[in-house]
Amino acid sequence: MRLAQRLFISHFLLTAVLLGAAGFAGVALVRITALLTSVREEQFGTLQEEETLHQAAWEVEVAARQGILACEQGPSAGRNVAGAMRSNLVELDRLLAEHHTAVSPGLLQAAKDYRDYAQQVAQGDACSLLLSPERREQRLVFDQRLTEAWISSIHALHQAVKEREAEAYAIGATAIVVGGVLGGFALLAAWGVARWVARGVAHPLALLTAQAHRVGQGDFTPLHPVKGPDEVQTLSTELERMRERLGELGRLKDAFVASVSHDLRTPLTRLRAALGLMADGTAGPLTEQQQRMLTLARSACEREIRLVTALLDMSRMKSGKALRFESGCKLDDILQRALENVQAEADEAGVPLKLEAEGHLPPATLDAVLIERALTNLLSNAIRASSQGQRVHVVCSLSGQGPPAPSGPGPWARILVRDEGPGVPQEVRSRLFEPFFTRPVGTRGAPPGIGLGLPLAREMMRAHGGDVALLEAPPPGATFALWVALDRAGASPSPSPPPGDPLPPRTA
Repeated sequence: MRLAQRLFISHFLLTAVLLGAAGFAGVALVRITALLTSVREEQFGTLQEEETLHQAAWEVEVAARQGILACEQGPSAGRNVAGAMRSNLVELDRLLAEHHTAVSPGLLQAAKDYRDYAQQVAQGDACSLLLSPERREQRLVFDQRLTEAWISSIHALHQAVKEREAEAYAIGATAIVVGGVLGGFALLAAWGVARWVARGVAHPLALLTAQAHRVGQGDFTPLHPVKGPDEVQTLSTELERMRERLGELGRLKDAFVASVSHDLRTPLTRLRAALGLMADGTAGPLTEQQQRMLTLARSACEREIRLVTALLDMSRMKSGKALRFESGCKLDDILQRALENVQAEADEAGVPLKLEAEGHLPPATLDAVLIERALTNLLSNAIRASSQGQRVHVVCSLSGQGPPAPSGPGPWARILVRDEGPGVPQEVRSRLFEPFFTRPVGTRGAPPGIGLGLPLAREMMRAHGGDVALLEAPPPGATFALWVALDRAGASPSPSPPPGDPLPPRTA
């Protein structure tokens, strides 16, 4: 599935949920509006008709009261009173005929009573009827009925409004609950869609980033296939093709370096032998100036031989050729030979070497040549980083704890190489073991190496199941640790500090 399709599905799902919530809210709003309309059209319409009829009946009551006052002032007012009553009677009859089916029975009966009363007053002796105690008492009863009927109508309207209001509240509460449920579902859907997109896009991209970093570090092992959108799979395919091409170019480079190094080793060895014979005086005596030039030539030849040897060792390690294991190798003897290899370099730099052995190391099955070269590389780096008068400390101990990386059970031989130089800057620690990475160190102006010492030492030790690492130790200087897996049988490791601990106090 392509990325555009994934995004369309995710956006469509969320949009559908939001549209559902909006649609339900719209339905609730329409229902509430319908309730308000029904209240206005039904209840308020009926109340308006009842109000008109009530007003007409009340006009009869008002006319009767005004007639009583007029009649009390003089009997001659009866004709005017009867005329006013007839006028009110006409309006009341019209409204009764128009609204008799819409108004409440109580109000209708009260209006009819007032109509009958008005007819009697209008057709007879108005003043005598109005001033009659019986008629007055009867009119009070009519007034009470009319008032009770109007109050009943208002109460009915209030009850209807309360019922509609309760229905509206119920609809609103249902809308809120449904909206909350849909909102929660939308949040869950958004979270699920985000995880789905992350799994489908972000996770494969993170894997591709890690694989690209691994390829950039020179690891050309086959890449694992990455699942995801078509675009990500295409990128993974291109990355695998690039890895294959880079691996092929790396193999061609290694083969070329190995071939050139092998072709250079023989003439360099012959040149070293010839220079040695000349230095011994075999070809005749040498002057002091010739002897000095010969020393420089021998030093340059030895440096080139070490470079060629390092390149050959690197090619051998990368080609995966089997190690030349020998049983019964004594690590103490290997360490002594490594110290002898760098003794001349240490003497020239004015850097004393101090060995501190903690216990006896049992024999082991090792490739002694590679272990010696790894130790020589560490010692040579420590000497190069030291100034005149600073010491290089070598501590050899038996430990039950291996390197920081996952490793098997002990015993282990741990060799610490510590110098008293300026230390390793924080910004280059992550690149120390990259092939051909160099940086000038120390204060005596020693030229930097070719950047193969530490990488070769680590490759050689990892081929033995061990490792080489830079420890976090207090200044001055830097401390490198080398772990060698010893024979498991017949060894009982003595207690020793863990790999990250500093060296024991230095002795004079």
